[in-house]
Amino acid sequence: MTINRKNDYAFKRIFGHEDTKDILARFLTVVLEVPIEPGELALIHTEFNPEYLADKASRLDIHVQHSAQHEKMIIEMQVGDEGNIERRTLYYWSKGYAEELKEKQDYATLPRMINILIVDFDVFEWDDVSKFHGIFRVLERDEGVLFSDALEIHTLELPKLKRQPPKAEWSPLECWGLYLNNMEGELMERVAEQEPMVRRAMTVEDIFIKNEEERRLYELREKGRRDYDNAMITSERRGRLEGLREGELKGLREGKLEGLREGKLEVALSMLAKKTPIEFIQEVTGLSEKEIKSLH
Repeated sequence: MTINRKNDYAFKRIFGHEDTKDILARFLTVVLEVPIEPGELALIHTEFNPEYLADKASRLDIHVQHSAQHEKMIIEMQVGDEGNIERRTLYYWSKGYAEELKEKQDYATLPRMINILIVDFDVFEWDDVSKFHGIFRVLERDEGVLFSDALEIHTLELPKLKRQPPKAEWSPLECWGLYLNNMEGELMERVAEQEPMVRRAMTVEDIFIKNEEERRLYELREKGRRDYDNAMITSERRGRLEGLREGELKGLREGKLEGLREGKLEVALSMLAKKTPIEFIQEVTGLSEKEIKSLH
């Protein structure tokens, strides 16, 4: 059975489990470009509720604390473009940041909050067509001075990587992007040779999918995704049909009005040819004096 690595339950199981913190540490090291050891990471909220999994609108993020740098990271896999991803990300970042401050604590105790957003759709337009990793911070507009290191957002746009031409060798980050893009066969073998922890992830997914309970939860999430996507498609189709119907009705109404107006103009023109007073033509047709005089 081939696993869909963009399934956020599978993603969380491979990267966000106590037994796989070595995979997560390597992935974070590559994305953040700082060395991170598995022992420095503490996972938060690792339990799953089957009913929660069936709801595709729910979020299955990986929450992890990095003790060495007093920072917290949230890693999210987002497959469908539901709109306003930038504002939604900022909303959840701010909500999580506010929850970090407990009663009577000093603001200095607040950690850095790093969001890593992996998306299966295009979000930004970069001048560099090979760019698929964006790093965002709060900087002063003119001189680029950092306001605070509390906020950092990374975006990984998987389709941009998929559109790149084949290479003889990839960067570590590209290797992880290709893995998450569900690449297979010889290509994945080459990726695993260049980035050995990718092979470790592939081994974990093989073990995971052979576990009956794990596979059931994975398929439950896949079903939730399909149901959600189908609901969106159905809603969009209904919207198009309703829009088409509205357009047809509007066209009919406008056509009738235009036909009625043309009929009045023809009557007025005929009456003018017979030298009928304009006041009488106005009374008969309902046209204005200006409209009637424009027919001369």
